Amino acid sequence: MLVPVLLYHKIDRPPADARVRGGYTPLRRFEKQMAYLKKQGFCFYTASKLIEHYREHGHFPPSALALTFDDGWKDNYTNAFPVLKRLQIPATIFIIPSCIGTVSDKAQAEGESGRAHLSREEILKMSEHGIEFGSHSVNHRLLQEISTAEVRFEIEESKRQIEAMLQKPCKVFAYPAGFFTEEARRIVEETGHVGAFSTRYGPESHPDIYALNRIEILRRDRFLFQFAAKVKPLRLSPHR
Repeated sequence: MLVPVLLYHKIDRPPADARVRGGYTPLRRFEKQMAYLKKQGFCFYTASKLIEHYREHGHFPPSALALTFDDGWKDNYTNAFPVLKRLQIPATIFIIPSCIGTVSDKAQAEGESGRAHLSREEILKMSEHGIEFGSHSVNHRLLQEISTAEVRFEIEESKRQIEAMLQKPCKVFAYPAGFFTEEARRIVEETGHVGAFSTRYGPESHPDIYALNRIEILRRDRFLFQFAAKVKPLRLSPHR
């Protein structure tokens, strides 16, 4: 069963020092992709709404699609948000509380320079207009490489800080770099999240709501027909 969730990172062109360019989607291309999804009749959900429907009904809604963005980059506000707002598309952004309002390399590939993250004011404004914010851990540490106490801190504290800022529940979690352990999965569930996302490391035969796979949209998906081929199975999947 395919999980109808797309994953983006940066809505921008890669800078000269970018070593890993796959996570960049230029704005013009993003605009075309969003217009295509609207034309195809997808129904857009935040990540938590999509998971809550699955938990209640045992399947995803017809023609459902959730857009997610990892790391909370400032270009999600300057570039992606105006497009989403104009087309009335909700989305979920997974943020790193320690990076809010900073220029940081915590979520960058090794050797890349720091990049600007969303500010508190930008997050609050987006939250007022249908954008959901989930947790991507406090410091974007790889959870399989740290102790149980550190894993719990990264998960619990991130949720607490996001809820304090937004005065809303933080319902969903995205594992840094997509990696998770059974211990991390258990802690995410214990701390009250309704679900969590990997990238492509969750089970493929059936959805595990605490290890959901996502379809990652990459820079190499440069032509609309390539993007269309990636999302087409979501319309044909038996969960519809």
